[in-house]
Amino acid sequence: MGKRNRAALLPTNIPQLQNLIKRDPLSYKEEFLQQFRHFESSRAIFELKPEEFSTDFQDLINFIAQVSPCYPEETKEFPDQVIALLSKHYQILNAELRRTMVQALVLLRNREMISSTSLLSLFFILFRCRDKVLRDILYNHIVNDIKVSNQKAKNNKMNKTLQGFMYTMLTSAEGAAGTGSENAIAAKRSLDVCIELYRKNIWNDAKTVNVIAHACFSPVTKIVVTALQFFLGHNDDNEDSEDEDDLPDIRSMQHKQNVAKKTKSKAKQMEKTLATLKRKQKAKKKAETFNFSALHLLNDPQGFTEKLYNQLASSRERHEVQLMLMNLISRIIGVHKLTVLAFYPYLQKRLQPSQKDVTQIIVITAQASHDLVPPDVIEPVIQTLANNFVTEHCATEVMAAGLNGIREISARCPLAMEATLLQDLTEYKNHRDKGVMMASRSLIGLFRDINPELLKKKDRGRSATMNMRDFKPSVYGESRNDGDMEGIQLLAENADEDPEDEGDKDSWNEWEEASEDEEEENGGWVDVSDDDNALNIKLSDDEESEDENGDKKPKTKRPSANKERRLKKKGLLVKGEDDDDETEGIKEEDEETKAKHQQLEVERKEKLAAAQLLATTKILTPADFAKIEALKLAKQTDQKVNPTRASSGKRPAPSDDKQAEGEISIGSIIGPRKKAKQDYEERMESIKSGREGREKFGSRKGTNERGSTTNKEKSKGKNFMMIAHKREVREKKKMSLRQKQIQLQAHIKKQKMRK
Repeated sequence: MGKRNRAALLPTNIPQLQNLIKRDPLSYKEEFLQQFRHFESSRAIFELKPEEFSTDFQDLINFIAQVSPCYPEETKEFPDQVIALLSKHYQILNAELRRTMVQALVLLRNREMISSTSLLSLFFILFRCRDKVLRDILYNHIVNDIKVSNQKAKNNKMNKTLQGFMYTMLTSAEGAAGTGSENAIAAKRSLDVCIELYRKNIWNDAKTVNVIAHACFSPVTKIVVTALQFFLGHNDDNEDSEDEDDLPDIRSMQHKQNVAKKTKSKAKQMEKTLATLKRKQKAKKKAETFNFSALHLLNDPQGFTEKLYNQLASSRERHEVQLMLMNLISRIIGVHKLTVLAFYPYLQKRLQPSQKDVTQIIVITAQASHDLVPPDVIEPVIQTLANNFVTEHCATEVMAAGLNGIREISARCPLAMEATLLQDLTEYKNHRDKGVMMASRSLIGLFRDINPELLKKKDRGRSATMNMRDFKPSVYGESRNDGDMEGIQLLAENADEDPEDEGDKDSWNEWEEASEDEEEENGGWVDVSDDDNALNIKLSDDEESEDENGDKKPKTKRPSANKERRLKKKGLLVKGEDDDDETEGIKEEDEETKAKHQQLEVERKEKLAAAQLLATTKILTPADFAKIEALKLAKQTDQKVNPTRASSGKRPAPSDDKQAEGEISIGSIIGPRKKAKQDYEERMESIKSGREGREKFGSRKGTNERGSTTNKEKSKGKNFMMIAHKREVREKKKMSLRQKQIQLQAHIKKQKMRK
């Protein structure tokens, strides 16, 4: 049979024609025009009955989309025709045909034959279709297309248009009857696109954040939960961590390449893997980009928080959704220091040990506390925590959670604590349970720093008692910015050291005068002697006693040997020639130590004044901020190497780098636990992890890893003539039918017992 005429097959074989057109467009232009006219007539017939499925029409759409770059003039109206069909009949179209049309438009958009704005607007509308596969295709294309459009430079015109369109889609879901309605599905997918683009650092502006914030008030629960999870999540998601786990082991690949047969494919695979690793290492070395958190980009935080609270107060959602609403409200209050007074009585009613997720509610209460909240509002909350949690009839875990919650609230609003309540809570410092004991002592340590006057005299500690003379309790509404001036002080001290560039010396001259008197100090720390202000300190409660009328009178009790030794060492106990051993030590003031302390205090005030002057007269450049960060890092490193230079000898609390701003971890409320209970999954995971690497010591029962088989198993594979002479075989031939039946039943019973 001779060769078939290829041209005769072209009208019916569209894939073959498509292949030939891509190779030689000019030679097959007539065939293409014939198929295009066929498409025009099929489209006219399709518009009469759009709900019917036509395989020929589907193949023609796919064919023209593939070869349209070869004939741009003839197919310039083809994208508009497909868009018009989808816009008009997308609800009643066949799912397969609709998917083919979308894929054809995606192909044309990738070849830049359609504008992005018109196509993406259509795709957002197509989210209303009840086709999950189609929605996934639309979602992936929208995210990738916007990412590519903003890759080289921000396409602000397209971004604003699409953001406004997304806001329209979200508002269209406000009248939705439920989560299954078409508008609700489209709004949920549009919100997912917004969030994904924000996380990819493409749409990280305030308009995107406020569009997502509007979704928090949607009547659809799924949309509300998605928006709340966005604001409660972290912005520093590392997307490359998952890709790193998928990479193969480089050492094993190099070993296989050296040992096994060397081929070009293996060499190319090795080069590709090494290039991927180099690219990831290079990306890690790039300078970190600092972005505002989403909570800082809200247009009206106070109004947004009040609307959220009104929604929470009238909400009938399930407990998990209400908990997320409370968490977001507390986070915004803590970050922006807002005042929503009705929120604290709402939380106070839920501070019960029997309340579900009460630990999270304590965390929310602490997050919503700050120094600008009136103490009269926070004080009942602390009292409720003490009455409901810190009592002897509660479990030790409940007591520890209550004490830790009071500590976190007091750290943010110290004026809400009363002296009577605090002294009552500090009595648990010697409790039998470690968690309660550490929680109470952490409360004591906190008030030693912020307000030691509220503590009992024996709980104040040495350093707090020494600083009692100069201590000034804070007043409501007073702001202290000494801590904020730390970076400015470091910059002022190191302004004349190692300038980055010779041309930048003039920009550092303003700090030279302020740093001349500070060369002796390093890192802003002041080394205070143990003898400072020691003369006005009452070293113990035994130095004075009260008489019956309440008047204080000195005791004649002789100090102990250890105390006398300490007093002699410090020069506080002086014995006269005629005095006996029972005379009390006479306190003398060390003028030299006092003068040194005053000099250091004057220098500290001068440094603070110089830093404040620098902050108000100089506009800091990005280079200055970079140097401040470097100086802070060097100071932290110096404190880790030399911990004695720090102001306190205590270990710093472990910090969680992934913790968002204003967030409190549940672990800080629960506190240390001696032995926490594990569930079944955790116990099994622990058992399996302990068995790793110990296979050779375990039992081999049930495994097929044996050196050889038994003789009985070998006999089953032998030739019959090799075992015909054996006694078992000869006796088996002589067995009766009844004996064979008994043997078979015994065999079946044995197999059942094994199972």
